[in-house]
Amino acid sequence: MRLPVYAIIGVMLIPACNKKDSEDVPPMPAPTPVASVQPEQPTVLSTAEPAKPGEVVRPELDNRDDGISGTLVSVSGAKANLKVAADWKMTKAAYQVATAPDGKSVLAFGNSDTATSILDKMATAAGLTECTWQAPQTLTVGKDKLSAQAADGTCKKGGAQTPAAYMATEGLVALGAWDESADRTNLFGAMRSVAKAATGPGSPSALIACCRVLAQNAKNTPPPQGPFMLQAAATCEAAARANNVAAVNAALAQFGMHCK
Repeated sequence: MRLPVYAIIGVMLIPACNKKDSEDVPPMPAPTPVASVQPEQPTVLSTAEPAKPGEVVRPELDNRDDGISGTLVSVSGAKANLKVAADWKMTKAAYQVATAPDGKSVLAFGNSDTATSILDKMATAAGLTECTWQAPQTLTVGKDKLSAQAADGTCKKGGAQTPAAYMATEGLVALGAWDESADRTNLFGAMRSVAKAATGPGSPSALIACCRVLAQNAKNTPPPQGPFMLQAAATCEAAARANNVAAVNAALAQFGMHCK
């Protein structure tokens, strides 16, 4: 029996269709994980200029009020005072000088509205020579936020070059120098302790004025009491610079005087 042509074609196509349906369909690829994108943090710009190589005064003094406690140093004519470490040795001549116990750091103090006019004399008092200074900078120093002029520099001490710095504010000038191996914490801590000087009764300036009245009286008093009064006046002024009211009045009381 002969089959129609279309029947033969149909029989041939059926296996082909069944084979195709039986093939495994490849699995869908796994989805690619999406990375978590963190938002960019805004860039914070610092307005503070970084310290220059070798610059010391600005990072040590500017906008800092972490001064040390210790012996109060008052300079006649200045409207500010500061403190030096209690174990530093104080000497008084034309300029007051404080020296660290190890002798590696020194501070000198003076009074001038123009710091540069007395820097050489202060350096000499501190045992320094051939000081040179960079251009002064305007800084804010101490708990009272005083505007100060300050500069880095170098001096010679015993023939060797040593770093140095000065600060001037409210008529007070402080000049310091230190050996390279020295701990300069107390030196700049003293500068950072600068504050406006108290005025009125009981302030160092008022106490000093009382002592100088005694000294003036001594000049008009003949020996032997005159020299004794001058010695008492010197003791009185030393106590006044430390704001020691009791010691001031103890010195004055020997001559019937009292300072409020």
